[in-house]
Amino acid sequence: MHFSIPSRSADQTTLPGSPSFKAKSRASSHRTGYAPSFFARLRSLILHPAPPLQSSTTPEKKRQSTRRTTVSVLVIAVFAVVAIFFTIMYVLFANIATLDPTGPRVVLVLGLDNTKYKDDYLAKIVENRKEYADAHGYGLYVRYVSDFKNLVHDVTKQGWQKLPLMRSAMQANPGSTYFWYLDQNAIIMNPNLDIESHITDVKRLNSLVLRDVPVVPPDSTIRTYRHVPADRMKFIIAQDHEGFQTGSFILKNEEYSWYVLDAWFDKLYQEYKFQKDEKGALEHLAQWHPTVLSKMAIIPQRIFNAYPNGVGESMYQDGDFVASLSGCDTPERSCLREFERLWDNRGRVVN
Repeated sequence: MHFSIPSRSADQTTLPGSPSFKAKSRASSHRTGYAPSFFARLRSLILHPAPPLQSSTTPEKKRQSTRRTTVSVLVIAVFAVVAIFFTIMYVLFANIATLDPTGPRVVLVLGLDNTKYKDDYLAKIVENRKEYADAHGYGLYVRYVSDFKNLVHDVTKQGWQKLPLMRSAMQANPGSTYFWYLDQNAIIMNPNLDIESHITDVKRLNSLVLRDVPVVPPDSTIRTYRHVPADRMKFIIAQDHEGFQTGSFILKNEEYSWYVLDAWFDKLYQEYKFQKDEKGALEHLAQWHPTVLSKMAIIPQRIFNAYPNGVGESMYQDGDFVASLSGCDTPERSCLREFERLWDNRGRVVN
């Protein structure tokens, strides 16, 4: 594009010596005597001020300005609504969007303590879990508990280490639906039972849930909810005669479960020194935080955490899913002897 500056015409040019130049010179010399007239006019303006100028804005211009303002407000409002909508969608469905659809639907989580158990024992436990996972197409996540010792407040309290272990398993398998933590002192005795039909199926779970029972037996004033539907329950655990048994529990991969793991593992609870360590911390959460209890399913112990030396409904019987050797490391018992007896009598996968 070409731009040009108009040249000044001859009659616009003023040269020294020309009539117009002389006239301007006279006008300039006349200005030296202009001061008295200037002050007289200033005095007149002060004594008789001019009326205020009328606004040059016509009614039509006012209407146009109002319309422009209204349109601007509407545009801003629309953008705000859209931003809020996408923010809500992100919060609600962020996890779903990142799920890996190829991941196993259930993951078994196992922590190994090679300072407390011998290698041949640990090898058998891994074999037991792998046989079960392979039979049902489940995933298996195995780590040494020592990998997480720097995260706990007191490394001698090994029960706490299962919580970062569980979180690590969920991070490594974002597409999986259920995560089943089972202690290394437990054996899957009936590997032909799958997690879904035996526990997590909504109808099955609804028939298992213990409703209106003390959260901490035998006489806790806080009781489980009576009417919460099973499809809202994301945390499945059992009780023994003393309280929660954290050696076997299932979490559904949802925001609630991440919240529970974070709250449960809070440093404040670790330092508080509950009498039952992580079990006591979970009992505290369930009793005094309705958010936790409202989505927790407490089911009969024999369903997935029976005791060979239990009493009543907690005692292991042939054909039960899991046998746990919890508490076997006492002078009155022998973990090795109990383990060998159960190992030799465990069921095998039926092809």
